[in-house]
Amino acid sequence: AVGYLVGQPGEGLRCMFHMMNEMRIGVGLGAAMLGYAGYEASLAYAKQRPQGRPMTAAGKDAASPQRPIIEHADVRRMLLAQKSYVEGGLALELYCARLVDELHTGDAKTEAQALLEVLIPIAKSWPSEWCLEANSLAIQVLGGYGYTRDFPVEQYWRDQRLNM
Repeated sequence: AVGYLVGQPGEGLRCMFHMMNEMRIGVGLGAAMLGYAGYEASLAYAKQRPQGRPMTAAGKDAASPQRPIIEHADVRRMLLAQKSYVEGGLALELYCARLVDELHTGDAKTEAQALLEVLIPIAKSWPSEWCLEANSLAIQVLGGYGYTRDFPVEQYWRDQRLNM
């Protein structure tokens, strides 16, 4: 087998981690997008799934139409949590991508490098963890259907788990 020296002798691991930085951003972006897919699927389901009737001053009227579950406070809370996790993850990834671009511009290079040294590990780990939570919430929004293969959210959760 042929081996190649990466960088200077004794500097290979440091060089390898430098090369992996953009890949770590990519993993975080993939995690954010899997979370976004789960959010979109659970949002669509919540808009069309009827359950329960609205309360009035006289109580519930059995003749009134059922309301979609998106009108239930706990479902709305779960959807808003999902949205905040996935949009926060996406914003972090886009900011890191901007910093990578700034590494190639003279004036902003030093500041961008310093920020990336701090943000790169976060750019992979934060969306991986919190967008997995977003997909857990997507499963909860769908109730028992969330665990079946009839809807894609269970697959999103399993795919997302690989990023951890």
